[in-house]
Amino acid sequence: MNGNGNLLSVIAVNHNSSALLEKCFSSLFPAIGDESWEFLVVDNGSREEDVGNVLSLEGMNVRIIVNKENIGYARAVNQGMEETRGDYLLITNPDVLYKPGSVQVMLRALVELPRCGAVAPKTWWNEGMTFLLPFTELLTPYKILAKEIIRGWPRLSDLILKRWIKGTSRYWLSEKPISLKMLSGACILTTRKVLNNVGGFDETFPLYFEDTDWLLRVRKAGYYLYMVPQANIIHYYNQSAKQDMRASQDKFRESSDKYLRKHFRGQSFFVGLAERFRAVGGNNMSGTYEDMGVLTAPPLFSFEDGSKKLFLLSPVDSLIPSAGSFFEGDSFEIPRDLWDTLGAGRYFVKVLDVRSLRECRSWSWMKQESIINL
Repeated sequence: MNGNGNLLSVIAVNHNSSALLEKCFSSLFPAIGDESWEFLVVDNGSREEDVGNVLSLEGMNVRIIVNKENIGYARAVNQGMEETRGDYLLITNPDVLYKPGSVQVMLRALVELPRCGAVAPKTWWNEGMTFLLPFTELLTPYKILAKEIIRGWPRLSDLILKRWIKGTSRYWLSEKPISLKMLSGACILTTRKVLNNVGGFDETFPLYFEDTDWLLRVRKAGYYLYMVPQANIIHYYNQSAKQDMRASQDKFRESSDKYLRKHFRGQSFFVGLAERFRAVGGNNMSGTYEDMGVLTAPPLFSFEDGSKKLFLLSPVDSLIPSAGSFFEGDSFEIPRDLWDTLGAGRYFVKVLDVRSLRECRSWSWMKQESIINL
């Protein structure tokens, strides 16, 4: 509810993800309700067949811009923002599925929350809404160093993991909007006023961190960022990047280096220390997990009691970050709709008692397909 009938502009950048884009578009109708809105898709150099699928959406309140080549995500978003008319701007990934009423709730929060620069929803990993994705942490040189120290000092990992879980659980279990240092770029709702004040995305980022950079600039301009727990989305996660993982990983490193130089030039000392820890090589924590071998179907996990537990799932052995699921009972099975989206690689699981954060069991396994990154 935007209160005064102002237009909402929804902007999505597509790159060979038309099937996901169509699902995203369909989910927006019940998510937005009777609000006035327009939908602009910027196609960024997709294959001819994919462009044809995108063009089939055109009509009524849907417009399509087709770029013959991939001009970069940041530039495409800016292109979309310049071509839209709304006082409210929803920047969405094609791999997002909106739950009914979610955008209405975010619009209301954007208007009502104090000094609000942007809002984001609670984000689930699977359509069954079993696993919650973690909040997006603000990347700093200190956190990069801390990650390398964890791998070199396994005794510290439990202490640091418990601290991370406490902060993440506050995010997962919150019933009221909470202020955060960073939001996920998969779904950002902001206003034209904030955009005019802060400026658009930095087009010198090749891919990744252009949203992080923009949101940090919003905070530096004196605004707050909020997560609105009553608004829910499903994020299928990094689907476009999986089409060319090597190129995506190269762009990620290039973009992260640029982001750190731009915002934390005075803290380069910590980055240097982290690189030294990485060169020496930390201890591998994989040995602390029970190895389940190579799996082709979702595993079933059994426990001695039915107390309330937190199930953490991650492709990294430190479990920071990881997706989480709260459950009660003496068994737990990863849902099929989540299992089918997991790509190839090794996965790690740790199950904790919710009250004490005491570890119950931990496992690891290999899955063969294409990898997904948290």
